[in-house]
This record gives sequence, structure tokens and C-alpha cells, in this order.
Amino acid sequence: MQINIYNTAGRQHIDRRSIRKLVRKVIREEKRDIPTVNIVIADGTYMKHLNEIYLNKKRTTNVIAFNMGEVSEIYISNDMARDPYDLKYFILHGLLHLLGYDHDSKQNSVEMDMKCAGYLGNE
Repeated sequence: MQINIYNTAGRQHIDRRSIRKLVRKVIREEKRDIPTVNIVIADGTYMKHLNEIYLNKKRTTNVIAFNMGEVSEIYISNDMARDPYDLKYFILHGLLHLLGYDHDSKQNSVEMDMKCAGYLGNE
């Protein structure tokens, strides 16, 4: 598995090693396979642009994930990820979307939040 991290927002202090380790752990524990994951840390303007084009929402967002088969991408808002915990939480949230989880109901939303918190707590 290949995990690429792109810092297009100029964010300081990204612990790429621990992010890669966490992503690998989640994919392994969820018993799934994603050949390539690109994680892109972008500014709020770009996130708003993606949200408008792909989800038809005219506001910014914290994370957007795209499953494109062999390559999957997770876009994270640098503006909303205030600290390393937020950054990892948003990455996990996007990763869970790639693995088939959704927050289309209250129950599913709680499940996703619990999984994110659990993986971060076991890090």
C-alpha cells in the first residue's frame, strides 16, 4: 500500500510517519485493501471549491474523500484542522468513507465518530 501526503496549504509540523502508520492500521483492522491513498491538506478556499463542484454545496467542509478504484484521495481542510488530533481525526473520517462508512443517519454518524475516536485512542 502506498500512502502519499501532500501539503498544499503550507501546514507546519505534519507527522507523516504516524499518519501513515495510523492509515495502515485502520485498513488492516477493517480487513480492506486500498492500493494507493493520497492525502491532500488544502486551504479552505480549495475545499469550498471541491465541495461546490462535487457535492453541490456552496460552503467549505473539513474533509472530502474520493474512491477512484486503485487510487483514493482524502482532502483535509487545513483551516479546520486546528491541531494534530483534528488532522488525524479528519483523515480517519475520510478513510472510513473510503471503506464504505457513511453518516447518513444518526446511528451511522455515531458509529463513525466512535470508530475515529477509538482508532485515535489506540494510537
